[in-house]
Amino acid sequence: MKRLLLKYTFLFVGLLFFGHILKAQQVIISDSVSLKLADSGIMEINANLINNSDTTIFAGIVNFVGDSVFEISGSEPLIFDTLSLTSTAGISLLTDVSVISGLILNSGTLNLVNHNLTIGSAAEISGFFSPTTMIIADGTGSLKREITEDGTYIFPVGDTSGTSIDYSLASLTFNSGTYDNAVVSVNVKNEIHPENSSTSDFINRYWTISQSGITDFSCDVNFFYTNEDIQGTESNIWGAQWDGSQWITLNQASLNEFGGTVTSFSDFTAGDKTVLSINDDYLSPDDIDIIVDNDKIIIRSTKNNINLERAEIYSLLGQLLYNQKLNNSINELNFNARSNYYIVKVYTENQFISKKIFKN
Repeated sequence: MKRLLLKYTFLFVGLLFFGHILKAQQVIISDSVSLKLADSGIMEINANLINNSDTTIFAGIVNFVGDSVFEISGSEPLIFDTLSLTSTAGISLLTDVSVISGLILNSGTLNLVNHNLTIGSAAEISGFFSPTTMIIADGTGSLKREITEDGTYIFPVGDTSGTSIDYSLASLTFNSGTYDNAVVSVNVKNEIHPENSSTSDFINRYWTISQSGITDFSCDVNFFYTNEDIQGTESNIWGAQWDGSQWITLNQASLNEFGGTVTSFSDFTAGDKTVLSINDDYLSPDDIDIIVDNDKIIIRSTKNNINLERAEIYSLLGQLLYNQKLNNSINELNFNARSNYYIVKVYTENQFISKKIFKN
C-alpha cells in the first residue's frame, strides 16, 4: 500500500495535489503533527484521509477527487473551512467532520455512516442534488446545521438502504424562535415508521429531526419522497408527526411532498389519514383554488373558515420567485414570468398546501 505519512509540521499556502503527485492510498496525519492549510490554499486528495491530530486546520478548500470511494477516518474529528466533493464515487465518514464556510457537492455522495457532519452557521450547502450527489444519512449519523437566525435551511439527505439509492430532501424554514448555540439534526430511514400502522396508502420513509438550543420556535417543514416510496394512492396520504406518544397531523401529501408548520421536532412521515387520526379541519388541495390567467394568478378559498395569509411561488429547482400577503377573499397576484411550470405555496395560520401550475 502506498501512503503519504506526515510526521512533521506543515503549512500549505498554494495548490497541493496529493493524488496527482503521489498515487497514495492513504494520507495519514500523525498525532504529533500540526497541519495547516492557509486561507488561499487548495488541496486535492485522491486517497483516504486519516487524521490522528487534534491541531489539524484546513482553512482553505479541500477537494476530494477520483473514481473510488475514499474514507475520512482517524482518532480525531476533522474541521474543514470548505469541503468539496468532485468524484464519481464519493467519500465515507469514519470520524466526525465539521465544515465552517461551505460544503460543495459537485458529484458523488457523502456517506455519514454512523458519524455526524456539522455545517456551521455561516456555511452554505451547494450543488446539483440528486441520488448520485447528496448526503447519505441512513445510519446512526446525522446531518447537523448550526442555526443563528430565522430563515430556510436545506438538508439534502438520502439513503442507500432500500432497493435503490434515493434522494429525499428535508427543508426547514424558521419563522420565529430564540437561538442559543442552536443545532438541528436530520436523519432519514427508507422504511415505514414503526408506529405507522397503515396497511395501504403510506410512504416507506421517515425523517428524524432533533434540536438543541432553540426555544419558542415556529417552523415550516417540507419533506420530499420518491415514487418508489409511495404505497397505495398518493391522494389518500397525509403527512404526520410522531411526538413519541401520538400522531400530530400535517398537510395532505401531493406531488411527492408533504409538510406543515410545527413547534417541536421528532419523527415525520405520511400515511392513511384514518389510521393517523387526521382531523378533517386540515387543508387539502381542494380547499384552495389556484387559477392561472396569463400574467395573473388568482387564489381563493373554497371554504369559509380558511384564513389565507400569504402565497409564495417557486421555480421547480426550489428558488423563491414571488412572495405576497393574502386576504381572506379573492386574491389576484401579478406574476410576470416566462412560460414554464412553477410551484405555488399558499399558507394559512399554521398550514400550507402546494400546487404545481403551468404559466403560458
